[in-house]
Amino acid sequence: LAGYLWALIPTALIVIGAVVAIVQFVQKPSSELFLLIGFSALLMLGLIFMTLKIPSYAQAKAFYALSAIMPLCFFGALGWETLTHGSERLRFVLGTLVLVWVLNSFATYWITPSAAQYLYAAKALATHDQIDRASAEAARAVQVDPLNATARGSHALSLSELGNDAEAVKEAERAIELSPNDSETHLDLAISIKRSNPARANAEARRAIELGPENSSAYQFLMTCLLEEHGFTEGAAVGREWLTVSPYDVAAHSTLAMAVAKNGDLSAAARQLGYVMMLRPNAEEALAQLHQIVLSLAKAPDGLPRLRDIATNAPDSPRMLDELAWLLATYPDSNSRDGAEAVRLAERACGLTDRRVPALLATLAAAYAETADFSRAVAAGEEALRKAQAIGDTDSVKLSENILMAVRADLPYRHQPEE
Repeated sequence: LAGYLWALIPTALIVIGAVVAIVQFVQKPSSELFLLIGFSALLMLGLIFMTLKIPSYAQAKAFYALSAIMPLCFFGALGWETLTHGSERLRFVLGTLVLVWVLNSFATYWITPSAAQYLYAAKALATHDQIDRASAEAARAVQVDPLNATARGSHALSLSELGNDAEAVKEAERAIELSPNDSETHLDLAISIKRSNPARANAEARRAIELGPENSSAYQFLMTCLLEEHGFTEGAAVGREWLTVSPYDVAAHSTLAMAVAKNGDLSAAARQLGYVMMLRPNAEEALAQLHQIVLSLAKAPDGLPRLRDIATNAPDSPRMLDELAWLLATYPDSNSRDGAEAVRLAERACGLTDRRVPALLATLAAAYAETADFSRAVAAGEEALRKAQAIGDTDSVKLSENILMAVRADLPYRHQPEE
């Protein structure tokens, strides 16, 4: 706070100098004042524009406005001259105040090391997999502030990463002693003790969730432990609880899908994978898992009702809708096809993407063909072909041509899916 108050002194000099410069320019225009005032105004407008366009703390740096130093120095000097003209005493007082401000600003570069500073460095190093250096920084944080539970927890995690579980557990337990009601400290202990005592790790993770119901990392850790121990029923329950806290967390949907799939609830697993793809459209692993689920259901004797159930409750993920529509329209076994449902799903997928994706339009063409609506099938296939050619999508071009070859002959398109 003191630094900001001292900074008011040079700020006042600059403002006074700018006002005097504007008054002088109005009374007696000159090219020099026009350049200094105009250039400063231009840079100020630039700062305002960039702040509105890209709101960010980085605007405080604004390297493109460094050239403003020249007119600011001029305004400061003009303000100094205006205030101290003819008064040696005022010049001495103001000079002393400016000197104190300069010394204060210079001294701020020698910041006393703090635990927060070391913890920030430890976190940054850990992000780049430099665990040994991260551990050293965390140890310095503990040395600077031995009563800092966060510092000890960070040190425990780095020690655990290095394989020093015994020391990691001691450090994590010390962190809990310092802050027994902190969710993060219990999670740190759970992570540190997982290899040596899985049961206690689970208990500490549950305690972390109890103390911090919104601690998504604690849920994720507990879910991972339960899945590794084949506790799928309990894992599914924890996963649903996690989703109430973090409904838009991709990891929550993904791990819940794994848990319910292991319990045999493939419909629920498919729905969760759909949410994964809705939140992260390029989730290829989720798409591959969904493909295996719908393919296994297509082969099952009671597969069609279960596929219809998945389709009815499918989220607005174009890729999931397309996967279901394609199988319901083109699967070789008629017992697993449903043309009307395929059309509904394909139209929904195309609507969500504004009919911009050729592959989805090709699926729509195949769905129309399954319902014997060949005129619309041809129109959709030709639209898919045009858009695929326009963007150079060779796979969609080939697919559209194959579908058009069938539907122009008034034949539905069939495709044997890959395992």
